[in-house]
Amino acid sequence: MDISVLIPVYRESEQLPSLLEKLSNQDISKEILVTVDEPKEGFLEKIKPSESLGVVVNRERVGKVNALNDSVKRSSGRVLLFLDADVEIPDDREFLKKIVENMKDADVLDIKKKVERNSFLAKMAYYEYFTFNMSSWMASNYLRKCPATNGAAFAIKRETFDSVGGFHKVVAEDIDIATRAFLNDHSFAYTKEVEVKNVVHSSWKSWYTQRKRWAMGQALWLKDHYKELIRKCASKPQIFIPAVFFLYPPLISFSLTLLLPTTWMYDFLLVSSWYFATKFNTVLPILLFSLLGADFLKTVLVVISSFTVTAVLYYRFSRKLGFELKLHELFVYYFFYSVLWLAVIVLGYVQVLILRTKVAPNWKT
Repeated sequence: MDISVLIPVYRESEQLPSLLEKLSNQDISKEILVTVDEPKEGFLEKIKPSESLGVVVNRERVGKVNALNDSVKRSSGRVLLFLDADVEIPDDREFLKKIVENMKDADVLDIKKKVERNSFLAKMAYYEYFTFNMSSWMASNYLRKCPATNGAAFAIKRETFDSVGGFHKVVAEDIDIATRAFLNDHSFAYTKEVEVKNVVHSSWKSWYTQRKRWAMGQALWLKDHYKELIRKCASKPQIFIPAVFFLYPPLISFSLTLLLPTTWMYDFLLVSSWYFATKFNTVLPILLFSLLGADFLKTVLVVISSFTVTAVLYYRFSRKLGFELKLHELFVYYFFYSVLWLAVIVLGYVQVLILRTKVAPNWKT
């Protein structure tokens, strides 16, 4: 087989029947393997096995990692494409063929991902996924290697998958396998010519449950690999440091606020206060305001400046990668959503590094 498409499902998926129909119509030698854990009543009737579609049913939950590793053993494709059950692919009969073509010079391929903008959370996640694409594009173009990938849709050569030992039983199995491929010098590519769309949670409760798992998975991943990653990434800080700031834009304002000295602001305000004092004969009030307001004014200027720079960079990347950015949405994403997401990440790190939690709640690897 040219390519094996492996799709894990927990209980059910509304998008799966449409996804399977489009995959079955692809003009390429392929096989599709779906593994369903604890299927809901009536769900299996929506997915009928065929010559190119195999369905494995687990009446008990075996977990995503076990399901994927088992699917790989059952498959025969030279290229392994992993898709989440809640993604949508374009109505393009050459979708899989394009992926195989992009894999000719790469061991791991990250696929362009967008989000259906059908709710407030979806609109915010649209920008979040945009930052994933930015980071992958930079790593692909300047390094041909990357320590992470988004598991919603990515491909890997079978020989690469076998050489790194498949998926490990960790929460962030997608990032983990990409990191092991990165540390073993396997090549990486990002394609913007092939894209999928993700359907994301529209409720805050579901969003928090998922993001808490992501945060803990990220913390556990970093705990396992930080020494090797530091050594590997230290040679190209000009790539990896900007990528971190793209993913978590509040870090820009926070870092600049800490690093920039306040003395220059004191000096500027002191000179200004003396100038206005000679004009209006109000030396003491202006001087006190200057001294008390220096830190606040520095923070305001840093935040405004960093948002402006971020908006310009995001706009340029959006033109390059084919994303649509709206300034008012980006404003809300920058000052609200990304700050909230960063807080959840900090909470995840606290649980893993301080409270020694090793398993994400309601998740089975």
